[in-house]
Amino acid sequence: MEIVETISKKQHDEEIRQLKEKYKPNNAFNVPVTNLLDFFKWWCVFLRPFIPLTDREIDVVASLLKQRWELSKLIKDPPVLDAMSMSSATLDKVAEECKMTKPHFYVVMSSLKKKGIIDGYITPKLIPNLKEEGKFKLTILFGEKG
Repeated sequence: MEIVETISKKQHDEEIRQLKEKYKPNNAFNVPVTNLLDFFKWWCVFLRPFIPLTDREIDVVASLLKQRWELSKLIKDPPVLDAMSMSSATLDKVAEECKMTKPHFYVVMSSLKKKGIIDGYITPKLIPNLKEEGKFKLTILFGEKG
């Protein structure tokens, strides 16, 4: 004797929807970070194919971006924010956070300036549009040159 299971059209449609959802391409990646500096380091690592940075340059840029982010909560005027982000007090904090001697820090800063990453301010293309809630979404559009 053969047992035939009958399901409703609604159940069938729901099963099909679940299967489609299960096998739907998901091009989203989650990068878990433990703190703000960690986030900016991962950001710089991600940008490495587009802007070649050494490990120490990544440390410095990530720390500069972190300092800029913290200052941006208090300073809303972009030129003032840029100036304060590169002030001697901020640069001292960055060198200390990166555990670098001043001479080594300024060699790295010089290298970043030669690469066009820093020129009295951090180049805007390196500054992620990070929202207060701590999540950042990045959209990459691939297309033909032309």
